[in-house]
Amino acid sequence: MNQIRIPVQNLLKTFAFGKLIIGDNRKGNQETSQLTRMFTLKKNNMEYVGQLRISPEEPTVKVEIFNETYFDLFAQPKSAVLENLTQKVLSRIKKENQISDSIKALMKDYAESQRLSEVESRSIEQNIPEGEKDIDAMFDRLNQEYFNGKIQASVKWGRDVKTKNKRGFCYGSYDENKKLIRLHPRLKQSFVPFYVLEFTLYHEMCHQFAPSYKRNGSWQSHHPEFKKKEKEYRNFKDACNWEKNNWHKLLLPANQES
Repeated sequence: MNQIRIPVQNLLKTFAFGKLIIGDNRKGNQETSQLTRMFTLKKNNMEYVGQLRISPEEPTVKVEIFNETYFDLFAQPKSAVLENLTQKVLSRIKKENQISDSIKALMKDYAESQRLSEVESRSIEQNIPEGEKDIDAMFDRLNQEYFNGKIQASVKWGRDVKTKNKRGFCYGSYDENKKLIRLHPRLKQSFVPFYVLEFTLYHEMCHQFAPSYKRNGSWQSHHPEFKKKEKEYRNFKDACNWEKNNWHKLLLPANQES
């Protein structure tokens, strides 16, 4: 079965990164056919230090920010910020002289791969019917990709009530006796990223892969084995960050979305 990859940048074009200041080229980069550049981002009266590293040998085009609190300034996922920031830094670097041909080629390849990812993302999004997701196909794909087809369960949408949730929001559930996964229908809403719905289903599948057990008189559902498997999901951090920042939006029924 072909695996569908959903780029998490969601085609975001505009980010308020802050003032970008790129440091001087480090000596010796040309001899090693690598390029490493430090830079700072000035945002909200704070300075954040980052680094661009390009290595044709691996090959690698990577931007990293050393202070993780920088990503707390954005509503978008960390991966989306990094991908767009990488493009911004590269657009500044490519204007400089004294860059080797191998570095230029790698920068060009990276830009082309980003363009293809955006085209693929548009194609995938167009294939998802508005207001509906094929959760059976999603289950089959995740089962093959992460569990070698060993998860035996059915999946269905749960029932939504027309009142506001007051205590919290349950994204999904797994009934061990019935081997039934239920997903909350509010996850169908257009503002919910595809990877959040996919991660919710994956999370419930993990409950069968790593079942609950009793320890010291209490049941452990999210034990170390479960958490280890859960983190294997490719967009784990992005989904968790989105849920952390947006769960309150799901307290309202879909027809009262604001």
